[in-house]
Amino acid sequence: MTEETTKLYINFSGSSAVTLEMTNHSSAGTGLNLDDLMIYPIVPIMFFSNLGLITNSLNVAVFIKMGLTETTNISMLSLAVSDFLSCLLGLWTYLCYIPEFRNIPNLPFEPIEVSSETGTALRPYVTRTGAFITAFITLERCLCVALPMKVKRIITIPVTRITMIVIYAITLLPYTAHPLFSTMGWKYYPHLNKTLIGAVPTNNMIALIFLKINNYLVGFTFLLSAIIIILVCTLFLVITLAKSLRWRDSMRKQTQLNASSGQTSSQKPSESRKEDRLIKMVVVIATLFIVSHLPGTILIFVLPFTDDYAEKNFHGPSAMLQVSFIFAFELVNNSVNFFIYYMIGTKFRLTFRQMFDLKDANSTS
Repeated sequence: MTEETTKLYINFSGSSAVTLEMTNHSSAGTGLNLDDLMIYPIVPIMFFSNLGLITNSLNVAVFIKMGLTETTNISMLSLAVSDFLSCLLGLWTYLCYIPEFRNIPNLPFEPIEVSSETGTALRPYVTRTGAFITAFITLERCLCVALPMKVKRIITIPVTRITMIVIYAITLLPYTAHPLFSTMGWKYYPHLNKTLIGAVPTNNMIALIFLKINNYLVGFTFLLSAIIIILVCTLFLVITLAKSLRWRDSMRKQTQLNASSGQTSSQKPSESRKEDRLIKMVVVIATLFIVSHLPGTILIFVLPFTDDYAEKNFHGPSAMLQVSFIFAFELVNNSVNFFIYYMIGTKFRLTFRQMFDLKDANSTS
């Protein structure tokens, strides 16, 4: 029986970098090998990755068609691009785990190790990008509620564009230092009797220092800040939406009372309904983000308090399953926003139907 030992350098949601060492037995043996293990999470991961590529492509097309003359469209377009990249990296990462792909003859690289460098290592940085954009969207909506007369002067189109660029720069720039920690190069694999391109850890002091800074400052602190902003703003928006619904209910009863007495009401609730729909959409998006990132966030908080976190190596099936199901939860969040926009956003739905010449394209209901 031959053994293939693969070291993967995993970054949980961009905050806790650990080494995961997997042993894949090429013949029957005790326990699960890598092929058996990946049967469980790979189906939902591949499904939501492909779904996300389709839905986020549609999101980008629709928001561009709607025009980037509103700050909300700019930020949601930026979120769609981030989600698209996250799904693309997820698809590439787990494509390399499929046995049929790994066993393609004459591949010049070791699929799992290369995917860990080009997919697994990069995706957490993209995830942080989506987190900060979601935080900006919820914060903007809170300002619209709290400062309705001033928000247009605070959050302008140029400010929103610059903010999106800064978010992408701050969250993705640290990845450029990843080669300090691990890079790719030619390696000899005894079990294959081949020299292939694979992951080559550098294990130098500069890499370790950068890794700690990235883990605790860029990853832990930044991601935690985004989650707190999203959580606080979502609670505020939920309370605001509940008050608005109660107010509208009272206005409806007052209108009925006025109608029965022959009076007319001067209230025009259309703008209020539009604002409520937008708040509802942001609340659903933010809630989905919080729920889908909950498993990874819990792991982020737990790992630093483990006894051997500084030299943490995860071995065996349970660790790989944890990583994979965290990926799956996050990919759900990256792939379903289109359905939220379509069901709640009247203008988004109308624009989409007009683009594809669907029936009732002129309906605004």
